[in-house]
Amino acid sequence: MMQEGVLKELIALLSIKHIMAAGLAILFGWLLLVAIQFSLDRLARRFPRYRLQIGQSFPLARVLVWAGVTAYIVFGIINPPEEVMFAVLGAAGLGDIGLHFPDTDPQYKDIPSLTLLTQTSDMVRWGTHYGEVTRIDLSVTWLHTFNDDAIMVPNAGILTQAIVNSNSGELAELVAVDVDLPSQVPVRRVKELALEIARCSPYTYLKKPVTVIIEPRFEFQGLLRFTIKAYVMDVRLERRLASDLTERLYEALQENGLLVNVVPATAGA
Repeated sequence: MMQEGVLKELIALLSIKHIMAAGLAILFGWLLLVAIQFSLDRLARRFPRYRLQIGQSFPLARVLVWAGVTAYIVFGIINPPEEVMFAVLGAAGLGDIGLHFPDTDPQYKDIPSLTLLTQTSDMVRWGTHYGEVTRIDLSVTWLHTFNDDAIMVPNAGILTQAIVNSNSGELAELVAVDVDLPSQVPVRRVKELALEIARCSPYTYLKKPVTVIIEPRFEFQGLLRFTIKAYVMDVRLERRLASDLTERLYEALQENGLLVNVVPATAGA
């Protein structure tokens, strides 16, 4: 426990003047982060190809800004004597500052390391939630869904369910579109059409392979499931690619007289 004399000396250092100066420093740090985020958003819109790298630089900037503000408050404003600083650090425990969780509760033991599993702009699925990671805090992660919803997911929940990361920090992402057709359709012709329309889509990233997988199914009749797998050039265009491939395939089937008793299937990534 901290000695009474050291505690009194620490309280004496926290004058109204110092508190106001610290508040101004915190306000400056917050305004600086707002300006940095605004500038990074402008850069990301101007250079969309480097959107992921630009977006992922903000967490580092946030750490550096708050570290600088904290150092300025401690050493530039309060400037405590060495014995006070060592006493405070000793009481807090260097090994547990900021990231201590009770060992008796395994649900929270590894929360600090959970943020390493994902990064901003990753497309992830946690349980029933699927969306783009927009922010990672110590205790929660924020997702933005295709329905324009902002979802706050507790990091502790990661330990109790699987996480699906669709792009793992890359701008391109694999999208799979399923279409079920009667087993009587000409397989080779439909596969050729599916490959052609996937390569012609403006949302397809052509530097990665486009494939079509065919599997037999049965739902009241014999079916063939054609799964078109193509990479989208930007994860935010995932649903547009899936819609575009479905529309183009149906149009191609109609133009070639192959759209007979077609059973639609749900497109997914």
